[in-house]
Amino acid sequence: MKFQVEKANLIQVLQKVQSITDKKSNMPILGNCLLKATADGLVEFSATDLELNFWTKIAAEVSMEGQLTVSARKLLEIIREIPQEQVMLESLPNSKVLIRAGRSRFELSTIPAEDFPYINFYQDMQLLNCNTAALRQALQKTFYSIPVEEDTFTAPGLLWHGIGDKGFRFVSTDGHRLAYYEVEADAFPGISLDKGIIVPRKAVQEIIRLLEKETEAAIGVDEKSLVVRTQNAFLSTLLLDAEFPEYEMIIPAERPNGFSIETESFYPALKRVAVVTDVTYRHVRFNISKNSIELESGNPELGNANDVLDIDFSGSDFTIAFNVKYVLDSISVMEGKTIRFEWVDQFHGGIFLSPDEPGYLSLIMPMVV
Repeated sequence: MKFQVEKANLIQVLQKVQSITDKKSNMPILGNCLLKATADGLVEFSATDLELNFWTKIAAEVSMEGQLTVSARKLLEIIREIPQEQVMLESLPNSKVLIRAGRSRFELSTIPAEDFPYINFYQDMQLLNCNTAALRQALQKTFYSIPVEEDTFTAPGLLWHGIGDKGFRFVSTDGHRLAYYEVEADAFPGISLDKGIIVPRKAVQEIIRLLEKETEAAIGVDEKSLVVRTQNAFLSTLLLDAEFPEYEMIIPAERPNGFSIETESFYPALKRVAVVTDVTYRHVRFNISKNSIELESGNPELGNANDVLDIDFSGSDFTIAFNVKYVLDSISVMEGKTIRFEWVDQFHGGIFLSPDEPGYLSLIMPMVV
């Protein structure tokens, strides 16, 4: 195998590939990516952690066909440090690959391509075109509250299910907060998810990255897998076989209290009072009274912070505390000019809404401080 490729293109694809590889596995091959140079001037890249599979391709000047596997992380580190715009890769007879640019030379150990796990490309699965922007947006607005690890009360994934004729809902919860985003049915024509699927957290993250600059994509779903294909890339993931919490039970149907506030004033104020919070003292207290809200945070070792903002509210005084990071996460994905905060009492979760995005809802459970 021997080919020359532009450094910028190689870095771009290696960044995607190395995030798929499994660095903690006791199988070294899972930390490698498979490189395959073809006669039609393409280099294909494949990576897998046995649950998540990724494939993509870039154009190159191929002098010799062939394939091998090499550490995705180390290859990326080397390519980043090379100052030249063109990079040459060549397989050597001693189970190594030569990376050459200018007078710089690097050799990395390889593992035979025959040892690389088989990747199922689901060629028999029907893939349907979807609204790529809507899918990317739904995942971005709900990713932050997907739990990192599974526990008794949560599933480490995103629930994607149909809501009748209204369309689809993407839901995530880590037990302390919940987010959902609704998308109209015509965004995913031909897709039926009455029972719903649970997409693993890592897969959600990689789909967001895959679709970052894409305008067209096709998806396919069966009982065990989700497939996303773009013009130059393919991603598949096994779905989680888990019970998602009955999340609708904790969302208050009636929320008699609430106020609206401009995002450009509320978000910066939260960031200011968050400066004196840390892992132990991480709360922000909402002191709500007639026509104003006071944001209050404090840390015995650092100090205290207070900020008062004007609101249109005429109800009874109310105080509640939240994890300030959770509030910032919830608001940061909103794109509207206004934020709506609604509540029942100090025992129920507070609801954050975006009037300009009626499909979005975030619930955060209160803290006892």
